[in-house]
Amino acid sequence: MREMLLAILLSVVSCPSFAAPVERIVARVNRDIITMTEWNDMVDMTVKSNGGKAVSPDTREKIANEVLERMIGDRLIIQAAIASGLKVTDTEVAPDVDREMDSIRAGFRTQKEFEMQLRKEGLGTEDLRWRLNQRFKDRYLYLKVLNRRQRELEAQAEISEEEMAGYASAHASTAGWMTEPAVRARHIQFSIDSTLSGDKKKEAVDEAMKKAEAARAALKRGEAFEDVAKSMSDDTVTRVNGGDLGSFSRGTYNEVIEKTAFSLKPGQVSEPVISPAGVHLVRVEEIIKPRLRNLDEKVTVQAPQVPGSTGAETEEITLREHIKGILRHQKMSLAMQDWVDGLKKSALIQRFKVESAKP
Repeated sequence: MREMLLAILLSVVSCPSFAAPVERIVARVNRDIITMTEWNDMVDMTVKSNGGKAVSPDTREKIANEVLERMIGDRLIIQAAIASGLKVTDTEVAPDVDREMDSIRAGFRTQKEFEMQLRKEGLGTEDLRWRLNQRFKDRYLYLKVLNRRQRELEAQAEISEEEMAGYASAHASTAGWMTEPAVRARHIQFSIDSTLSGDKKKEAVDEAMKKAEAARAALKRGEAFEDVAKSMSDDTVTRVNGGDLGSFSRGTYNEVIEKTAFSLKPGQVSEPVISPAGVHLVRVEEIIKPRLRNLDEKVTVQAPQVPGSTGAETEEITLREHIKGILRHQKMSLAMQDWVDGLKKSALIQRFKVESAKP
């Protein structure tokens, strides 16, 4: 808990005058500073967010440099928010401050122990509340200016049909964007009473097999599969359409029928196969190869995250909507990066030579 408290006390980004006097400064961003403690804490969080696995010194140094640049960008964004006139009131952040104060207090056995720890840092409870207040104000400012910029950029991020079609084609193998392999097939069914067992079931199977062989004989004589299905099939649903099962992918019908259908070539009729429903003859009319879905077909994607969601929720939207969202996000991300790069060019930024952030 002491480490958590120290991290809070040293993490306020827009209040350099309160940094610990022994803190090393790793960067100055106009009037703001970034301290070694802040940098180390953020690097540790970044490493942990990637699975918490141990990283090599070279990898950690690379992460540390990336984190520092991101922190510099964040400071500039907050400064831009203040310069643009955006404000955050104490009332807005009060609920967050109260929750954080309660959470910190809960880490100590008594109120006295909590206050003693604060005194060791040369602070009182109001000092801590002020710092938390500033931290949440900075966070709110950051989000407010980002939301404003995103709204401005979204209006400019037009996505053409050509862009969407090109992106879809280039990512044809992306899971969920291709249709499943499918077949168009017919069948002739000779039903077996599912309540039978033992010898009676065997007799029923034998009888159904005899009917299947009679149907095969008719087919060999040149009778059309559709006509034989209409006259002999017990499947009253498909019989009227000549045994037409339509087009289907795996997971639609009984596994026996599907396995048989996907093993046949167009025009080929199967040997009699037995499923829980009876004996079947299956004929494949067409093999349908996977294809890229058109832009107006629906795909299943991860649903937007909202408070209380688990992250596993999905939704069905058109491929057009999905790709448009991806491309708009890419364009906005590039535009946001250009904006931050512009802020950096016009800012006074000093990066001081210090050892890389260490664990």
